[in-house]
Amino acid sequence: MKKVEMQPPGESMMRRIIIISVLIILLSHSVVGIANAAGSGVKVFAPTETFIEADTLPYTYNSSFVVLNDGQQDGVYVIRVTVDDPVAITWINVTPAAFVLSPGESKLVHFEINISNEQAKTGKYNIIFTPTLLPRNVEPYLDTFAQYVSIVDYYNLTLVVPPINGFAAGIVEGGTPVVFQDIPGRVNLVQYSRPLDGNRDVIEIDRAIRINAPTAATVQEPTSISLSVFEGLSNRGIDLIAVSPEGIFYPITSEDFTFTSEGKWGIIATAGDQMLLGKPITINKGGAQLVMPGMDTILAAISFILLLSIVPIWFLTRRSRTDPYQDITFKAYVIRKYIDHFDSEKLKRAVGYIEDEYYDLISKDAPGDREQARASIDELRTLTRLES
Repeated sequence: MKKVEMQPPGESMMRRIIIISVLIILLSHSVVGIANAAGSGVKVFAPTETFIEADTLPYTYNSSFVVLNDGQQDGVYVIRVTVDDPVAITWINVTPAAFVLSPGESKLVHFEINISNEQAKTGKYNIIFTPTLLPRNVEPYLDTFAQYVSIVDYYNLTLVVPPINGFAAGIVEGGTPVVFQDIPGRVNLVQYSRPLDGNRDVIEIDRAIRINAPTAATVQEPTSISLSVFEGLSNRGIDLIAVSPEGIFYPITSEDFTFTSEGKWGIIATAGDQMLLGKPITINKGGAQLVMPGMDTILAAISFILLLSIVPIWFLTRRSRTDPYQDITFKAYVIRKYIDHFDSEKLKRAVGYIEDEYYDLISKDAPGDREQARASIDELRTLTRLES
């Protein structure tokens, strides 16, 4: 009788898993290759005019540019505007400021510049319109900060306000972008972001977040939309807003949100004036809707599993700490390390948050290394005064 050799238990299954894993990796690379061939996902067709002069006051200028989704999937887009003098942002309005585009679709974005006699200030102003494709998922961590990498394109416009109509003031040229106060009736368009390379920028915060929302829902029916924060960290300061197909913003204040019209909506996660993530959602009319997951959804799930495997060690080890003051000392270390990412107000707020945590522990008579935590806070207080 011919002897048949039996394989060790589990070896066949292991081979299948390895083969499937290799196929997934190859499929991921092939899809990425197709996406790269198609385009980055955002392309701007701007007017030929890049220099204007306010030769009379009051001055009004109207123009527009086209934003194209040359990628492979639906995306949520916002229009960021950066100026080099705070007064200039009060002159500019953009419509729409946010929208959703499917592959191959484009959007005509209008902008208007209005300068009144009272607002006029002689100078040369650089205005940068930055159509931005928000990421759906957080990128891998950079040290202890989560990265939110957007795809961008630019339209640069130079505005000169000469001394006219008997008005003259000091010439203002150059400078650095700033964050402006919210103007009633519109979203704050100016945001801090750090260029990563030619067509990407990145915003970093100390928490990795995820938008929980379906890819499709029904009009006038409550839909569950929520926010997840890694490792149970606080979601304080992070908000969700919905943008309608008409570009109207709606705050999401509870987990059940009702969409008022059909079409492609966007869900945006914001941290202060920074827009971090954007998830498109298709709103259908009533009736049963069969929605099959697309390849981008499958790959996003794989990416999320991979992300969980590279969460920084300090996130995974937080629960094992017995000294609650160590968290305060560590947060102070993170703020010191990334202090150049904060403006003075944000720095003061950040220090205030951890100082509140410190005094809360003191009031509860929590045991631990109080002196080290207090010294870390005092050092930050000194740096805060230096940065002011």
